[in-house]
Amino acid sequence: MKLPLLMIFSALCTLPAVAQDSRWTTFKTLRDNWGKVEHQIDRTTIRQEGPYRIFWTRLWLPASKQPLAISSGEQLYFVSQKFAVDCTQHRFASQFIDSTDPKERKRNADLRTVHWDGLDKNPVIARAVCSAGK
Repeated sequence: MKLPLLMIFSALCTLPAVAQDSRWTTFKTLRDNWGKVEHQIDRTTIRQEGPYRIFWTRLWLPASKQPLAISSGEQLYFVSQKFAVDCTQHRFASQFIDSTDPKERKRNADLRTVHWDGLDKNPVIARAVCSAGK
């Protein structure tokens, strides 16, 4: 009797972790000073803004199993970046348009001048962002 209860209890304990993981989708991986860094779409932030769908990402450090955080002006920031997708034109703004990192404010892209990539080069973004809410 104890074994089935233990199995049910352990299954219930893992369900929230599985549900939480489905919130994030990795669409880009790179290496820098922190080692391997994954850019992950936060599915809960996908919104329509004018002609574009926007979303926020987090920078995830798989080696330490935590999001990238920086300190600036005695404040701790979890680094997040905002991107745009033009689903009707099948293109993705490959530069971020906003960031939580105060040092990156100067690097924010303007949607009128941003470099656009085809969604065919970014099928993960097409599925996660353009298919969301349909």
